[in-house]
Amino acid sequence: MKRVAGAGTPVPRQSFWRRWWKAGVVGVVCVLVVVVGLSLPGEEEGETGPPPRNARTVAAVDLGMWDCLVTQELLELSPADSRTVGEVTVADCGGPHGGEVFSRVSLVGTAAENEDGTFRGTAQAEDAARAACAEEFAEGMTDPYSHDFTVRVIHPASSEEWTVRQSAACWVSARGLPEYCLVCETKLTDDQEAFRRALVPYTRAWAGRPPEDASLGARQAWASTMERGIEEAAWLLRGKPELRRLGPEAGADLADALTAQIPYWREAAAAKDPEAHEKAVTEAELAHSAGGQVARARDLIGLAPVITE
Repeated sequence: MKRVAGAGTPVPRQSFWRRWWKAGVVGVVCVLVVVVGLSLPGEEEGETGPPPRNARTVAAVDLGMWDCLVTQELLELSPADSRTVGEVTVADCGGPHGGEVFSRVSLVGTAAENEDGTFRGTAQAEDAARAACAEEFAEGMTDPYSHDFTVRVIHPASSEEWTVRQSAACWVSARGLPEYCLVCETKLTDDQEAFRRALVPYTRAWAGRPPEDASLGARQAWASTMERGIEEAAWLLRGKPELRRLGPEAGADLADALTAQIPYWREAAAAKDPEAHEKAVTEAELAHSAGGQVARARDLIGLAPVITE
């Protein structure tokens, strides 16, 4: 996750001649790599790697937990169409895939439904689905920080669809998923579970990130949610006895790194235009990744390094 991967520490600058000599060696190596690369057979234009295993088309209404999605077709749709698509392609999780269904959430009794049980509207269904899926992800994922993730939803978009399915599919896309199961259960130690539980408020807030075509108002509301989630997570990190016994880097230092984002989330919540909002969000992400506190905390409690590519 690029937001949380270790940033490393500064090193002394080398002398000019040593840097010049190394630069020359690097240049020669780059030339050789290019020459050899041009002489080897490569992928044909348009190829993206091995095909998914046992790919098949299913109705979105039939999607269930641990279905693995071939997301290219979804990513080629507009954001709105990808959230209301009727059919999707699924494949074996042991082969290349770009997303995984981690839950189906009921929309009955939520803002998606009128008092008489009829469909209230697409926007209301989406808001209800995103909130429910973010909660499911934060509470159910054993190690959400293992990847740079984006939680997405597929929900009813009309009264006709509402009569067929009064629920939404929750799925997550992430870097590094070609042959990796993100939502498979992983047994955590007490220390690792304490770390995960402390980060639940932050994870829940991040998982509720609105889609790219959301209004500025929705983005501002999300920024405020991020601020509250960070404050709650920092309080939990500083108070967990399981983490305190491992030293400050496992809890307190990570809490300090999280709270360093808060001024930027406040700027994002008060932004007057989308450009200012996105700039503040980017600054918040940079503040979170600087120093590598999350990477060190994960190492202290024996969690795998974060996958950033």
